[in-house]
Amino acid sequence: MIDSFYAFGHYHSSEWERASLMDTESMPALMVGLGDLGSRIARQLAAASIPTTGVRRRTEPVAGVTVVSHDVCTPWPRDLMARPPADVVFCLAPPERTDAGYEKAYLEPARAGLHWLQQQAPQAHVWLIASTSVYAQQAGEWVDETAIAAPSRSGAALIRAAEQLWLDSPQPATTLRPAGLYGPGREYLLRQAEQGYRVADAQPIYTNRIHVDDVARAVAHLVQRRRRDGVAEAVFNLADRKPVALQTLLPHLQQQLGVQMTGEARHLRRGSKRISSARLAATGFQWLYPDWTLGYADLIAQRRARQPD
Repeated sequence: MIDSFYAFGHYHSSEWERASLMDTESMPALMVGLGDLGSRIARQLAAASIPTTGVRRRTEPVAGVTVVSHDVCTPWPRDLMARPPADVVFCLAPPERTDAGYEKAYLEPARAGLHWLQQQAPQAHVWLIASTSVYAQQAGEWVDETAIAAPSRSGAALIRAAEQLWLDSPQPATTLRPAGLYGPGREYLLRQAEQGYRVADAQPIYTNRIHVDDVARAVAHLVQRRRRDGVAEAVFNLADRKPVALQTLLPHLQQQLGVQMTGEARHLRRGSKRISSARLAATGFQWLYPDWTLGYADLIAQRRARQPD
């Protein structure tokens, strides 16, 4: 059924072999999804002198990136790129927080993309931006990439299904699991702090953070490492080096913001975990913001700079 549905041509094996003999570092990359994070990743790849094509439904430009308009949930055209990519990064957000939304962000593009890649670029390395939500651990334990990923929530289960699709496929692939993103336009915890939010639970409720710029930089770092050294592990956690309890983070932010903790103390009554990013650190990656105190201090300073005198 799927073979008749995707009826288009492909590069001949000799074309791929010729491309593979070229300097790998000069071969193009394909960025699937050019939202805020995807655009940041694409710009980082382009800044690393990797010719980058980005695919999105809209046609808005991204500096340094060739933008192609296409719905990646539908069959991909043969001429999507002039040359086969060496790396393909999938970075798509669900249009809505429903099972159908997660299907459109993870599984439908994976099925369409896998078929195209098997015909056009069977040796290209796939990088899937997934989520640490695939870990179901809730006892405050440290979680690294060897931990069981068996989520109970349906959205996370669909992300995990997409991971498994790629990892079980003939296509070489790595799943990248970012922790909670923060940065410009991602200021949820700052807004909670401004409202005087307090956590009443006695046990630590951990949150795992990473600045959005560090995610983009980490992806580009891992792509360059693979091209240079031929090394790409199957799974990486993308988080900063300092998980923190909300009972510590919120008061710290409130102090920095000059906000009194006057809001009603709330019982979250839920578990949490601490995400280890030791595997990423072992690759030599250098964080701009190795812990949340530095990242949020910079974010608060940027907000103040935008405010009128």
